[in-house]
Amino acid sequence: MSYKGTLRTLKNQQQRMLNTFVREKWGDIPNELEVKLKSLKAWGFDLLSGIKGGESCVFVADEDDKRKKGDIYEEQGETCEVKEVIENLPKGSKIVINVELEDRRGMIKAYFKQEDGRENLLFSLPSAELLLVYFKKRGYDNLLKAFHSCGLTTEFIQKNGDQGKAYDFDELPPEMRRALREAWDLIRKKTKVGRFTLSYFGKNKDNKNRYIVSWVVPTIYLFDVEIAENLNKLLKILDK
Repeated sequence: MSYKGTLRTLKNQQQRMLNTFVREKWGDIPNELEVKLKSLKAWGFDLLSGIKGGESCVFVADEDDKRKKGDIYEEQGETCEVKEVIENLPKGSKIVINVELEDRRGMIKAYFKQEDGRENLLFSLPSAELLLVYFKKRGYDNLLKAFHSCGLTTEFIQKNGDQGKAYDFDELPPEMRRALREAWDLIRKKTKVGRFTLSYFGKNKDNKNRYIVSWVVPTIYLFDVEIAENLNKLLKILDK
């Protein structure tokens, strides 16, 4: 079959591909990110100092357990004694995370680093597991519903209605153009790396937008509350 003949056969698919709009930038994904204490709390943890397994250290507890000063309890075979529930990080200390690929899935590890260079592991969890809990706790319903896969990057797929003829850029409604613009701003200014695609198919009989969106972002940045909140708000724009 000739080139033109093949294009005629694939006309609908060609039209959809040409009108799938892409915002994309790639580079190195950071292997370490400093986060604020409020991020740790947003994921569902309290930061504690005390004695764990016979050693003085900083550790975490599920915030639902409501640990307080003086509590003594067992966790994974170790005795934990709470000396303080940390509300403000000590001067010079910080919380850092990294996301690695282990056993074919993303893993997040969080560390407490002190001014003198000492550090201890706060937790190691599958990234997808923590993200699901975190999105649920924060009410990030759009991120929760669109969550598709998670490794070093995470993909979100959000769609509404049946696919059909994809509109060209000049026919996009304001909310779709806004989504493209704000997604690009977020990639350029915050995540530095990522891919956002959008195809728009017009309104359905209920006057709702029909579309499909895919967004790939570095997993490590989703644990930044500000970035995750912005992503969730942008996905909400599409359904207005």
